[in-house]
Amino acid sequence: MDKPFYEFTILDEANRYEFTSIGHKSIDKVIIFQKTDLPNFYNLVLADIVGDGTYDDLIESNNGDMEKIMATVIQAIFAFLAFYPNANVLFSGSTPSRTRLYNIILTKEFEKLNDFTVNGLKDGKLISFVRNEKYDGFVIYKKK
Repeated sequence: MDKPFYEFTILDEANRYEFTSIGHKSIDKVIIFQKTDLPNFYNLVLADIVGDGTYDDLIESNNGDMEKIMATVIQAIFAFLAFYPNANVLFSGSTPSRTRLYNIILTKEFEKLNDFTVNGLKDGKLISFVRNEKYDGFVIYKKK
């Protein structure tokens, strides 16, 4: 992906990525890769860092920089998979509209993801990603 993105700080053994969204205001954001019960599967969480240091993945910031934030998420996935090349990153939006946004981004950038395999989740099944199809979530991992 060749879009501008925010520089981020890598923390917690490359499982946490923090950056600041600069739009209508400055908003601290976090991307967290959480281990799941499945071996080598990590759930991606994108959230705002709120005043007490916790995070909120349901808040609607509407900061005017969504494309740059999404480019930052993609770059964080690339960085995470460089640290953990056998990992599978599982993600969906915290709302249906956010999942649609991920779908749009993946559809636009799919051909540039040559080193990665992208799958979609549909009705609880993992299937090969097809552009312009609707999915419940996504899994991305490095090609072996």
